[in-house]
Amino acid sequence: MKKILQISILIAILTGVFTSCENSDWGFPDFEYTAVYFAYKSPIRTITLGEDIFDTSLDNNYQSQIMATMGGVYKNNNDIEIGIRVDNSLCNDLVFEDGREVIPMPSNYYSLSADKIVIKKGKILGGVTVQYTDAFFNDPLALEANYVIPVVMTSVNNAVSILSGIPLVDNPRRGVSDDWDVAPKDYILYAVKYINKYDANFLRRGKDVITGAQSGTINRNTEFIEKNEEITSITTRTLNTIAWEHQSRDMADLARNSTLLLNFDNQDNCTITSETAGVTATGTGKFVSKGDKNSWGNKDRDALYLEYTINYGDIQFAVTDTLVVRDRGVKAEWFSTALQD
Repeated sequence: MKKILQISILIAILTGVFTSCENSDWGFPDFEYTAVYFAYKSPIRTITLGEDIFDTSLDNNYQSQIMATMGGVYKNNNDIEIGIRVDNSLCNDLVFEDGREVIPMPSNYYSLSADKIVIKKGKILGGVTVQYTDAFFNDPLALEANYVIPVVMTSVNNAVSILSGIPLVDNPRRGVSDDWDVAPKDYILYAVKYINKYDANFLRRGKDVITGAQSGTINRNTEFIEKNEEITSITTRTLNTIAWEHQSRDMADLARNSTLLLNFDNQDNCTITSETAGVTATGTGKFVSKGDKNSWGNKDRDALYLEYTINYGDIQFAVTDTLVVRDRGVKAEWFSTALQD
């Protein structure tokens, strides 16, 4: 009976999805069953500090939302209340695809705004707010998807069911696909990482003055901003530091590589140093919001303005750079889990 109920609910949800794509004035009755569930069981949420093409207000307040949804009705006529709790045991013996351990986020790294999710009347989505602490952002493991917030639904009011799956074994484990005939959607492993406000993909222009065993000047400007050199090798190291896998080309067109660290203060000024053995770098710069006027796409864009020197031993570069933000490089991501061997 439970299997029939679960399948009926799934059919109702899928039917609702497909019929909602049709343009029509027809009216349809609601399905017999309504259910609540997590649409995505293993998303990766990137807290994006600074600005992006989407609203980052929550991110800049060190927040995100874990969302639940419902199916089986064309219109939600009630407030639906879903009880939830954090269950760290969901992570037991689970690993990511690359073999890393799935780690429950430490409790001092975050808090939930409530022990329930409310889907308001007229809506099909509702969420609980996650508030992150400084401890999360001070942990190097938070730079990649290592920590997850494991949440499970415990109860529901004003809906018939929670999509809790149909097991194949007596003691099924969420996150282990072989334990299920119909996979449960009553839980979420919500992975979280972050990037700081200076981490982006850039368009680079500027000038290199080379001295030492070689001498000359290389201008790196193009007629169209969009044709400037693409820089996709910058990553977050801390809340205030980015690492740039930097490459220059000398007068013989040979690559000169180093890792530069840009450390920012509270006024968006930075100092530049080298992390590469045998290579020294010194310099300063500034990140300016909307600093590159009438930039690509005829819009003002965020930019990094840098002046620095790099000493490779035999030759030295005196560099003037303008790095214009192209995009933040954030995309929708999910992960898969497996049982630890």
